[in-house]
Amino acid sequence: MKVDLLPSQLSFINSRRRETLYSGAFGAGKTRAVCLKLVSRLVNRPGAREGLCRKHLVSLKATTLRTLLEPDGNLPPVLPRGTYEHNKSEKTIRVAGGGTLFYFGIGDADDYTKIGSLNLSGCAIDEAVELREEDWTMLRGRVRLDVGGLPMQIYGACNPGPPSHFLAKRFGLAGGYEAAANCESFTTKSLDNVFLPQAYVDDLLTLTGTAKMRYVLGAWVGSDGLVFDNFDRAVHVLERPATEFKRAIVGQDEGYTNPACMLVVLEDGDGRLHVAREWYRRNQLESDVIHAAKEIVDEFDVESFVVDPSAAKLRAAMHASNLPVTPADNDVFGGIQQVQQRFAVADDGRPRLTIDPMCKNVLRELETYEWSKNSSGLQDRPKKENDHAMDALRYACAYFDGTVVQPRIRVAEEPVAARGPFDDDRMWRTM
Repeated sequence: MKVDLLPSQLSFINSRRRETLYSGAFGAGKTRAVCLKLVSRLVNRPGAREGLCRKHLVSLKATTLRTLLEPDGNLPPVLPRGTYEHNKSEKTIRVAGGGTLFYFGIGDADDYTKIGSLNLSGCAIDEAVELREEDWTMLRGRVRLDVGGLPMQIYGACNPGPPSHFLAKRFGLAGGYEAAANCESFTTKSLDNVFLPQAYVDDLLTLTGTAKMRYVLGAWVGSDGLVFDNFDRAVHVLERPATEFKRAIVGQDEGYTNPACMLVVLEDGDGRLHVAREWYRRNQLESDVIHAAKEIVDEFDVESFVVDPSAAKLRAAMHASNLPVTPADNDVFGGIQQVQQRFAVADDGRPRLTIDPMCKNVLRELETYEWSKNSSGLQDRPKKENDHAMDALRYACAYFDGTVVQPRIRVAEEPVAARGPFDDDRMWRTM
């Protein structure tokens, strides 16, 4: 099978350094490069034992394993059907005539306890920017199996992060730092990939500021101008089971041409919030939104839908459908401060707000939501772009932090059914 590769992909695959990183812009083929390097190390090497991980197993299955095992658009799977045995319960893939792949989520408690016993010839990491430095160190220590002619390597791919990230420092991608011994990195831009559809390239070129620098040009640049500059995937992206939480609300922003957004936000017994689910759609009628809201209520014990205060018609329609509704607090600057404060790491080393890795639009907006500047060059307000999930997140945090009036009386001129956090009738369900 002929595979067209970018020069940077080929250099990454052929590198024999102990630690190798392939970072770059959107559409640079990073996940595919990792999978190709992984398979090249497994084929015709029966003794090879390679690891493959992301921070969370659910994300690995939804992205990296699909690139590895399933057709991706016009691209074939990296590992063709019939050339391997996949044991899903053991989370292993055995290549015919070759080595064995062990896959896991390093941030998942069950998998993390097993990593210490692994003896690997190499380890591949997708979206390596999500990892903490101690995760990388742990994996590096597992790569110790000598298979003749195969260099012991830890190798990963990711979009660029801030220059303060440990990978930027370790691989000499941040100003003032040189790559550590036996470390090598390869970087590529979106426009380097001649195989991308032109419509996709045109859309990427509409990005500006930090987003353009990172996701089009592949640069590890700082977050100057980003509203939530203290957001860090390695700290704030986390998978948590719903059983850990006591309350659930939905932050909701109205839209039609622009996306409509609903975020399921959960609160645990320590007052920490977790964005567990997102609904993010364009061109949705009022009836579509209500249908989706009822599906959310079927899954979660929703205390209230905290809705864009300008969406009076939508709130009335939701109320008429027996959905609990509260008008949101739209204090933009106050809401931003509340979210920023929740992203801050507390004394116990944990933030007060985390995001599930499957909330792709929330994560994208967090990393592209920027301040605009006035005529004096001062950052005076957030840009009205990449902000629909951000508005819904503000509404949710304001509700939990007590800045939203939560009336128990239904007002005739604005019929809503909102309940306070300690109401006795929380088990309100919509059939």
